[in-house]
Amino acid sequence: MKNKNICLVPILIGCIFLLSPFLSHAQSDKSIIEEIKVLLKNGSYDDAETLTNQSIENNLNNPELLFYRGIIETNQGKKNQAIDTFRDLTERFPQLPEPFNNLAVLYAEKGQFRLAKEILEQAIKTNPSYLTAHINLGDIFTKMASEAYNKALEIDKSNNIAITKLSMITQLFNYNPNTKNTIMGSIIEKEEEGKTIQLSKKELKRNILSLIENWKTAWENKNMENYLKSYSSNFIYPNNMSRTQWEKYRTNRIIPKKIINIEITNIKIKFKKEKIKVTFTQNYKSGKLNQTSNKSLTFIEEDGQWFIFEETSN
Repeated sequence: MKNKNICLVPILIGCIFLLSPFLSHAQSDKSIIEEIKVLLKNGSYDDAETLTNQSIENNLNNPELLFYRGIIETNQGKKNQAIDTFRDLTERFPQLPEPFNNLAVLYAEKGQFRLAKEILEQAIKTNPSYLTAHINLGDIFTKMASEAYNKALEIDKSNNIAITKLSMITQLFNYNPNTKNTIMGSIIEKEEEGKTIQLSKKELKRNILSLIENWKTAWENKNMENYLKSYSSNFIYPNNMSRTQWEKYRTNRIIPKKIINIEITNIKIKFKKEKIKVTFTQNYKSGKLNQTSNKSLTFIEEDGQWFIFEETSN
């Protein structure tokens, strides 16, 4: 069985809740945090670490700065230091679910799945609607189950039931989240007293249609950067591919084409809790190929934006 690690995941804005003690930050802190995020995005971890540590010296009780320290340490491979940072955050700010989540992820990477499970359950207890922790907890249970079936096979290699279930779990375990753009969704600026801004279904529908049009246009123009940006870091990759494998596969399929024309019709949008499912008829033309198929795109929200989480076609 291929070994696959649980990873740090991006915090979904759909899981945001207000925490009055942390809603008001100085403008300088906001600017610093934005600069840290840019450095993280560009992979400049040492510079991000220097800026973060300097900022923490001036503001020892800013949980967002401390949280980014843990993210930076994780990306630098300083896993034990990151564990200490996130553990400290869970003790000092137990109302924040994100440090619990990332602490659990780091323990899972060490193979300490039962401890990771308990920590994720604490994150969910802190915020029952925290989707990220629910997803990671499911992965933990899956990993624990696969290990149990492996042990059963070690005892009895002819156990067909264990072989079948292990195969099913290997196929199911296809969750490969991003590690670079993790933010602390529970700490947000309070723009209106006691209110969070929510889009109406009409506005969401308009946004989703615009995203689909941008996705289609990038595909037609063979703009791989914009095309790949349309997909969630949690995208369900086909055939158990990793993100790198899938991106290479799609690039090899798209770039060699001289002309690509795509027509989308019969669009239907369904709202399902924290997901939006869009079905439509797609007509794809390239050279002599003229193919019509029924397609489905499922979107999820990450960091205030919507991305393709799952893509299927008939």
